[in-house]
Formats: sequence, structure tokens, C-alpha cells
Amino acid sequence: MKQKYTKRDGTVSIYDLKNKKWIKSNKPYKPQKRGLEKKPLYSSRFGFLDLYNRKEQQGLICPSGYSISQCFNIMSKMWIGYHIAMNGADGDRSFEKMKKYAKAIQDVQKDMGIKTTSFPHLGLYGDVFILNNKQGERIVFEDHSALKKKQEEYEKWQAENAKKIQEKLQKPDKEKGEEIEEFADDVSPSEMQEADEDEIVPELLEADEEKEEEIVTMTDDIPFQNQNRNTLSVK
Repeated sequence: MKQKYTKRDGTVSIYDLKNKKWIKSNKPYKPQKRGLEKKPLYSSRFGFLDLYNRKEQQGLICPSGYSISQCFNIMSKMWIGYHIAMNGADGDRSFEKMKKYAKAIQDVQKDMGIKTTSFPHLGLYGDVFILNNKQGERIVFEDHSALKKKQEEYEKWQAENAKKIQEKLQKPDKEKGEEIEEFADDVSPSEMQEADEDEIVPELLEADEEKEEEIVTMTDDIPFQNQNRNTLSVK
């Protein structure tokens, strides 16, 4: 863009304008589409989250102490980590990392009060199971709330059953004369090893002179053994 400048002596100079200026246009402004079209999210705590702007979302505090805006930020990073673990650098999937990120995603979604995502291939069930294609079109939508409820009931039963078993193992039966005895393990490993060797090594044999027996000493030169130790045998 050219700019004309008139000096005091009447001379006119023209130079290129480097500063950017707004240009008037009759065309109406249209917001640019960035990424896939987002579906409206409903939170059981704050209602539809799409009705809040970014500043208002920063004021919506979840039970964890983080705002809705922070939860959106961390959840997007969790999804990136999940897809990296699913695809893998060498084409190999890491199911442990996928399960780790999937649990983290469900925890953030619970904190926000929105429906949790289901990961049936990892054994983690949520409220809904959704699949979108590359164009952002929803091709699969299944309600997994019943499966999620069954999983929660099973985990609760498993925890209670494990607690009962642990209490039964640690609780003695007084009617049968059972009691818990506690003792300090103050024996060092070297003393325990010496005690075991004393029990394992048999008594030394004595040579019978009438049968012309004598004691023969042989050096134990087997690798990784004590070379100074001698073994006795009767011939």
C-alpha cells in the first residue's frame, strides 16, 4: 500500500506503508471454522457449557478445585496422549498407557459433571460410546450406562469381599484358642544362612583303619565357590 506525504516546502514524496490498517469492506464477517464442529455438552452441575464464554468458564469451579476451562485444557492433552498410545511410535499399541489415559479422561469428565466416555476394548465402561469419522460425522452412539452400573457394582462387591477375606485372615477365632503372635525379625541374613548350613552339612565320616580306609583331601576349584574350603571323602 502506497502512502503520499507532503513536506513544508511543497515537495511530495511517496513511500510504502508498513503499518497495517483496517480496510473497510461491505462483506459481512463470517467466523472461520476451526476443526470439527463441537457438539453441545451438558453438565449436571452447570448446564450447557457452550452457553458460557471463556471468561465465564474460568469462574465455573469443579469439586476438584479446577475450573471448567482448565478441565477442557487437560482433557484435550489426555486425548492426545491416548491417541499416541493407541497408534504407537512403531505401530505397536501400549494398552497399559491407553488404560491410564482412559481412566484419567473419565475422572476429568466426572469432575466436570458431563457424561463419561466408554472404552469397552479396555474393559472401562462409561455413560456413552461414541465413534466419529474423519469428517466429524457421528457414526456410532451407544448408551453404556447399564454396563457402567454393573461394573461399579462388581467393583464394589470385589472390594467388600476382599475386605472380608482380609479381616477373616487377620481376626483369630477365640473359641478355638487362636491368637495373633507378633515377633521381631532381628536375625541377620548371614546368621540365617549359617544356621541353614549347619543343618544341611552332615557329620564328617571317620576312616576305618581295619578296612584300610584313609582320608583323602581334594581342593574345591569349582568356579564361583569358596576355593579355600576343602572337602573330605573316605576311600
